[in-house]
Amino acid sequence: MKRYILTLGVIFGALTVTAQQLPQFTQYFLNDFIINPGVTGTKDAWIGQSNNRYQWVGIQDAPRTYILSANGPFSDYNMGLGGYFFSDIAGHTRRTGFAGSYAYHLKVADDIKLGMGLNFGATRWLIDGSAIQTKDTEDPAFSRGTQSTWVPDAGVGFHLYAKEFWVGISAPQIIGNKLKFFDDYTQTQARLARHYFFNAGYNYQMLDELVLQPSVFVKYIDPLPVQFDATLRVIYDDFIWAGFSYRMDDAVGVMLGVDFQNNLRFGYSYDIPTSDINPYTTGSHELMLGIRFKERD
Repeated sequence: MKRYILTLGVIFGALTVTAQQLPQFTQYFLNDFIINPGVTGTKDAWIGQSNNRYQWVGIQDAPRTYILSANGPFSDYNMGLGGYFFSDIAGHTRRTGFAGSYAYHLKVADDIKLGMGLNFGATRWLIDGSAIQTKDTEDPAFSRGTQSTWVPDAGVGFHLYAKEFWVGISAPQIIGNKLKFFDDYTQTQARLARHYFFNAGYNYQMLDELVLQPSVFVKYIDPLPVQFDATLRVIYDDFIWAGFSYRMDDAVGVMLGVDFQNNLRFGYSYDIPTSDINPYTTGSHELMLGIRFKERD
């Protein structure tokens, strides 16, 4: 039984270092529809976006995450639709999958709306046991080479928003499905943990062309401690922005972005670890590229 528990440790170890099984992004505020389906369709156009994160550069087999997404409004029906594909690699484990999202937007005040969203998708979890060296060379969990399993899942989210602010709560992996890599070894089952997210931000108009935007992103996964990100951005003339971020017990980051004529935007962030892993890595890099497709009628 101990060797089966070890197998699970290898599968999930790299994914729980940051207190969550889902990938993290420093620029969460630029594609928050990924973390909260209630955001789907809140922008005034269809948006396509790619997010790429290269974590802990310099460490062999460090986590890498790639997401390609699109979402947009159907204003005549007060709703939004969207979807995304993702690949998350950590060591000899990989998650690849897709999800579609839907949100209905309800007007709750003159300039305030509430987005209520759902997403559904599936994830393929894969572990390459042949690439892992163990003392027990006859361990059946590793001697079978690559093992994989598909898992369906869903999430729910609520997003209250206006021009000046936003507040959201969401719960990814809400079904809590089990993972089972080896059909004849029940000890190798594990359950996907439910995640609980809260995010909020405010746009403070300092000058005619200068906006100060503080935001927070709080994550809770039972029984792990609460983790939060705090970010402060300065936006000039809706064109160029710069910011600073802090992730509790994990990293500090700097970031910069531009928005070309409100059609093409680019963002970059660099994280410096504050944890014990700092001496072994030169940091983490994150790139975002987005394009605006269609204005609302």
